[in-house]
Amino acid sequence: MKKAFTKLVLVFITIALVSCNSNKKESNDTTDKSFATFETNFLDAYWKQYPSASIGVGYGKYYDKLIIPNAATFANNVSFSKKWLADLEALDYDQLSDNNKISNNIIKNQLKSDIWYTTVFKQQEWDASVYNISGSCDYIINQPYAPLDERLKILTKFLENSDVYYKAALANLKQPTKEHLEMAINQNKGGLGVFGKSLTDSIAASHLSATEKESLQKNIIKATTAMNDYVSGLEKIDADKGFKFKDYRIGKKLFAEKFKYDLATDFTPEQIYAKAVTDKKFYHNKMYVTASKVWTKYYPTQAKPKDSLEVIRMVLSKIQLNHPTPANFYKSLKNQVTQLKKFIIEKDLFDFDTISPPIKVRYMPEYARGFALANAEFIPPYQKKGTTYFNIDDLTQYSPAKAESALRETNSYSSQILSIHEAVPGHCLQGIYNNKKSPDVLRSVFQNGAMIEGWAVYCEKMMIDEGWGNHEPEIELALGVWKLRELANTIIDYDIQCLNKPKEDIVNLLSKECFQTDQQVEEKYHRATVSQVQLCSYYSGATAIQQLRDDYQKKMGDKYSLKDFHEKFLSFGSSPVKYIRERMLQ
Repeated sequence: MKKAFTKLVLVFITIALVSCNSNKKESNDTTDKSFATFETNFLDAYWKQYPSASIGVGYGKYYDKLIIPNAATFANNVSFSKKWLADLEALDYDQLSDNNKISNNIIKNQLKSDIWYTTVFKQQEWDASVYNISGSCDYIINQPYAPLDERLKILTKFLENSDVYYKAALANLKQPTKEHLEMAINQNKGGLGVFGKSLTDSIAASHLSATEKESLQKNIIKATTAMNDYVSGLEKIDADKGFKFKDYRIGKKLFAEKFKYDLATDFTPEQIYAKAVTDKKFYHNKMYVTASKVWTKYYPTQAKPKDSLEVIRMVLSKIQLNHPTPANFYKSLKNQVTQLKKFIIEKDLFDFDTISPPIKVRYMPEYARGFALANAEFIPPYQKKGTTYFNIDDLTQYSPAKAESALRETNSYSSQILSIHEAVPGHCLQGIYNNKKSPDVLRSVFQNGAMIEGWAVYCEKMMIDEGWGNHEPEIELALGVWKLRELANTIIDYDIQCLNKPKEDIVNLLSKECFQTDQQVEEKYHRATVSQVQLCSYYSGATAIQQLRDDYQKKMGDKYSLKDFHEKFLSFGSSPVKYIRERMLQ
């Protein structure tokens, strides 16, 4: 009788547990459905609120809207964020699926960040470069989201209030920084090219009516006049010797807050700065040992200097002479991409599409030249079909001196790291995974810079560790230069923005300790004066990914494989690494 009673109790407990789990699953499903509806409605509302941002991600519904950046708009933006944050809080976070928890956190960070940027950072009051319509116009005109006639009609409407836009922009600048003001002058002047011959030819080739063409031409004149007036207004401020510019340095407090919102990482600025300083010493020691091994190869009759950094520098100067001609640079990098694809397949590092890899190597388009030797160009998130490009500049268009400088910097060894970083398995491959395998478009439209740049940096060392370059001293030294460059980004960002270090200290670090050319030093210093925190994204992101990989390997034990780690990691899209970490280690 007692046994029968015990069995009966166990049956009731089992039924209760099954019922409880079933109810929990139903509750989870209901919450996830509610969240899916919330997310769809939120994203549409967000692009309506920020139509210029929608252009870059390919959400075509609001392309014709140009929002006037005045006090009412900024107040409305804050109210918008607070309203959607309240709606988000009303959802039961604990009942969400793992993927939806990540999406929830991304939305929350974005909305809180938007409020902070407007009410605390107040970039609209001092950064003149945030006001520029040329990028949006370029996309509206040239991207193949609609037939030419429709794109030109959208442009007509977009430009209607461009004069009011630029008047409001100039009025917003309470106390601009000189650095951002001068950048805004150059960028808006350059942006006028969007309305040049190419657009004129497109209008002529279109089927717009005479009235429609006249309306478009009228608005183009209005826009270019407004841009020129804005530039003139900025130049007047720049020429005023009595004007008190705002300091471009934002200080420790704002830097820490911006670091939190922009990178969404568990590191503090001080932690990642300290690690970068420590790792600099590690790479100096490692590179000295490697350079010493090949010293007699390059200097058979010369005694090795006592200064370890000088040994590295002298060996690097010889390695830099090994490079293709300007005419062969493109072919060299294109061949590297082919070999990199083969390598990751042979090593079984990714579940890569071997039949039709959607990465196209091409010469960099004219409008994108002048910023980098090579870059990755992705399909906009809402435009699911298309091509991912690895763009390479045409060095035959450079002057002989400029071409030689670029080729020494990106020599036969360093260019391999460049192709890994930008193409395979760096940015291009990650971008493809982001569009094809990410469960949520949210990860693409609110991309985390530390994850994206961190992934490309992580791939550099991972590929060399896996045997790319056969561990030749030259490829190891090239990797060392890239590592020093990336950790130096973090160091100078913090040094300049938080510690107020003088330019000579920054120049000394970059040139003498990180082996960067004079041109690289000037470009990096300028970049560090017109941006904050972004330079930290490379090193902090890569550090977080490597730590996650190490911890994931411990968790998986004998079941661990590098391919499995890569596939799981990339399946979460361009999410902050800390959110991916929570899911992969749970």
